[in-house]
Amino acid sequence: MVCPWALLLWEFARDGFRTILGVDSSRPDLGPVKVKKWLKSGRFPQNPGEVVLEKHYAKFHKIRLGDTLRIGNREFNVVGVLEIKEGAQIAAANIYLPLAAARTLWGKNPQAANLIFVRLKDPSLLSQVRSRISARLKDVSVTSSDSFLELMGGVSMISTRFSLTASLVALAGAVLLIMKTMLSNLTERSREIGILKALGWTQGQIQQQLFGETVVQAMIGGILGLLMGYLISYFLGFFSIDIPLPWGLNPLPALARQTALATRTVRLPVSVSFELAVISMALALVVGCVSGYLLGRRTAHMKPADILRQL
Repeated sequence: MVCPWALLLWEFARDGFRTILGVDSSRPDLGPVKVKKWLKSGRFPQNPGEVVLEKHYAKFHKIRLGDTLRIGNREFNVVGVLEIKEGAQIAAANIYLPLAAARTLWGKNPQAANLIFVRLKDPSLLSQVRSRISARLKDVSVTSSDSFLELMGGVSMISTRFSLTASLVALAGAVLLIMKTMLSNLTERSREIGILKALGWTQGQIQQQLFGETVVQAMIGGILGLLMGYLISYFLGFFSIDIPLPWGLNPLPALARQTALATRTVRLPVSVSFELAVISMALALVVGCVSGYLLGRRTAHMKPADILRQL
């Protein structure tokens, strides 16, 4: 088990605040010091008076390599610019500098650290180690690689329940709409049905005709609905949403205003599965069959003389 540490500081000013992360360069294999692999230009700090800036922060404040940056009552030379990769929010900060320099800025404890990174040789001990750390250190937050998955699992559960309820409501509304449309169509076709009966069509033949038409219409409607669903899900896949990170993965203090660093941007996982397509078509056919049967039964009470008399 390896345990490098870091010191995350927040500096508040009139124009906002910035996050400063002191990293331990002696352990380049774990922790936020790994961001040195993402350098866009320059180099990683080697001396206490040097810093590296996050790309967007440097661009927003128009800071370039070689410029001098004032943090607290000290001045630092900007020796590099890096770009944080997606999914690395635990290592995100505006300014990176050596751990010793961050401790000097803090000025209260020469051994200060508020972030400790642990790598287990045996991943199966994760739950046990988390429980032991939480039991011994009451005032710390223990975060693992499963923390974000736990958050997403809760969101997914809520989304699943809501989508099921919405689907049932939509299905009920669709059935009522189809029945109303079919009944209106039957009223409009009453003249045609009366003529067919007068010409000798039996009740069974009329029922078969209406049943077949209704099933075909249901199939066409189901296919068009699937095509529309595929198109909508395809375009929704281009949208992203920002999900707030748990405290253990959030590099910003609770009282700071939310920024891009405090959230995780994910693509909307919208898709139409094969199973969903089959179920949708099956429901469309069932509704079509039921509607066709009910319409056929309704025509049994229609007499040709009464229909033709109303024309």
